[in-house]
Amino acid sequence: MKGWIGWVLLGVTLLVAVAGYRNAQPEPETEQLARGTVCGAVKTCVVMSDRPSVVRTDVIRRRYQWTTSDGPVIVTCRREFYLAGAWGCTAAPGTGNELK
Repeated sequence: MKGWIGWVLLGVTLLVAVAGYRNAQPEPETEQLARGTVCGAVKTCVVMSDRPSVVRTDVIRRRYQWTTSDGPVIVTCRREFYLAGAWGCTAAPGTGNELK
């Protein structure tokens, strides 16, 4: 019985490690989702570039700094659940130094 528990724990640990690694890798799909979230409902806001000026990723989130006509905006994207599920993004105004 103890042998099976060890193998199950090893398998779960490997699955969590792989999911965390995949979350920490930047992907074009998430970047495009973040780009669509940058200005939200503000009609006067214009994104000044096709790519974010700064990208930071870790196991549970991806953060993008975009330059807009209203100043820098930080978009944070997280999964629905920590390591799985659909990505969702929220935008907040930035000072330009948060991600550097």
